[in-house]
Amino acid sequence: MRDQSNIAQLDKGQSSKRFSNLFSLILALLAGCLVFAVMQGIHDNYGIMLPGIVARSGLDYASVSFVIAVGQILYGATQPVFGMLAIKKSNAFVMLLGILFMAAGLIASPFCNSLWSLLLFFGVLLPAGTGALCFGIVMGALAPIIGEKKAAVASGIVQASAGIGDAIMSPLLQRLTDGFGVTLSMPVFSIPILLMLPIVFWLGTKKKKIDKAQPVQVIASDAKKEKLSDILKSAFRDRTYWCLLIGFSTCGFHMSIIETHLFSQYVGSGIPASFASLTLTVYGVFTMLGAVITGFLGQKFRMKNVLASVYGIRILIALAFIFIPKSVPFTFIATSLLGMTGDSTVPPTTGIISNKVGVAKMAVVYGSIFIGHQLGAFASAWLGGIFVSTALGYTALWIADLCLCITATVASFKIRD
Repeated sequence: MRDQSNIAQLDKGQSSKRFSNLFSLILALLAGCLVFAVMQGIHDNYGIMLPGIVARSGLDYASVSFVIAVGQILYGATQPVFGMLAIKKSNAFVMLLGILFMAAGLIASPFCNSLWSLLLFFGVLLPAGTGALCFGIVMGALAPIIGEKKAAVASGIVQASAGIGDAIMSPLLQRLTDGFGVTLSMPVFSIPILLMLPIVFWLGTKKKKIDKAQPVQVIASDAKKEKLSDILKSAFRDRTYWCLLIGFSTCGFHMSIIETHLFSQYVGSGIPASFASLTLTVYGVFTMLGAVITGFLGQKFRMKNVLASVYGIRILIALAFIFIPKSVPFTFIATSLLGMTGDSTVPPTTGIISNKVGVAKMAVVYGSIFIGHQLGAFASAWLGGIFVSTALGYTALWIADLCLCITATVASFKIRD
């Protein structure tokens, strides 16, 4: 009887421990999703801030667009830098820096009256903060907590949280900006950023506790021994790399139209600002759906064909923006399609890279291609400002996007996967 009682107590203790571990894993995953969603909700809504900053700073549309374009470059360029810092310090340390940078940028940017001051806070400090809270850093903080086997599933959930951040924060930011101006709305949006501080502290503490309880054995691999330059040289010799780079640079150009200029285009076409911001909520929801669909299709069909089809759909969207008059039904349908094709290039792109170079080298190769993505975003944000400030307007921007999407579609079909 005593043995049975001991066994029952042991089973009860193990069950309680499993439940506690499961609860901790869910809590950590929710924390990572919250941090990433808040960051992405700020990063994807520069377009809503743009008109208010133009009015408040006295700078023209092209100048503020240039500042945003610089920020697009830095968002991509700072990620590998912060990745190296995370290795030397910790992911939690980098995220804390990101929170402070973002808060400072949001608070100071509305009060900048010169191009150089706006460039410092809105074009450098704020985007650098978003780079420190990027997907790779957040997943780097979560991976030791949730374990390698669960990390793949968790990565999809964290990526999907970006759409939730857009869906919630876009209309809130627009209403605050419309009612009180950027001098209040942007500093107010630093509050949810600063509220992430205790969450990041908790993630860092949780990591240390698990590291002590379960030491991780580091196994040297050929990928770790290989030099960064050797990995990139090998990629540069592969036609697939250049085809993916063409496609992802086009993707960055296309996405920056949405993040920087779409809101202003809708409002300039007579669409109420409240509805224009609501369409960005629709966009956030459909980005999640599109990424899931292409991830599923990539398991059934050749990933290069899935990727080419996404760029092909973008051709049709660009044609619609060029030729169809803007109306409320148009904005809803068009923004839904923009959302469906928004993040849907990521699953097939990362899948092709993983198949080509392996999981260990994927981060390096994908990171170099992502810089091309942000160069495209820079060009779109800057050129859009120039076009809008001249007689060319948004139509010229969509024509450029159309030509690039045609090129990306052809390049994607030529990938050897």
